Amino acid sequence: MLRVTIFGPESTGKTTLARHLSREFDGLYMPEYGRAYTHALGIPEDAWEPRHLTQIATQHIMLREDIEQRGGTALIIEDTDVVKTAIWSDRLCNARDPNFDWDGVDLPDLYLLLTPETPFVADEIRMHDRQAAREEFYERCVRELERRDATYRLISGPDFDDRTAQAEGFVEALLDLSGVLDED
Repeated sequence: MLRVTIFGPESTGKTTLARHLSREFDGLYMPEYGRAYTHALGIPEDAWEPRHLTQIATQHIMLREDIEQRGGTALIIEDTDVVKTAIWSDRLCNARDPNFDWDGVDLPDLYLLLTPETPFVADEIRMHDRQAAREEFYERCVRELERRDATYRLISGPDFDDRTAQAEGFVEALLDLSGVLDED
């Protein structure tokens, strides 16, 4: 099963794009576990500890593995992943829990990295309401993906329809390259 992970700063359209791509390409959708965890516990920004991020990462992996076992399709679209959880750990705790093998995670076949030109939309758990913070987080994403030698493509521009078209093209190319799409 091929895996595409939607990646980037807050409020760039990751969840909307992940859901769209999973429908468009008849793939399985993997929601962002960290969002559910954060929403349920309501942890203030200054109260995060590495153990919280380890719990998120562990549960995210378990949920993804459960979804992958369902099978029935060649593609899973993941709304963020454990690598982004590691970035959040750096950002919120200035540390990564040494008990979790952050560098040993199974990378997806393709990351779609969303740039932060989209307008910020606040909700009860988003923390990056300043553009400078979103851009700094984006730079952390780039550094982490490059450090891991991950395969990624940029999705840029402020218009969601343009971003969607870019993403569809990259997913289609991956499926075609992998022999998943049938030639007509």
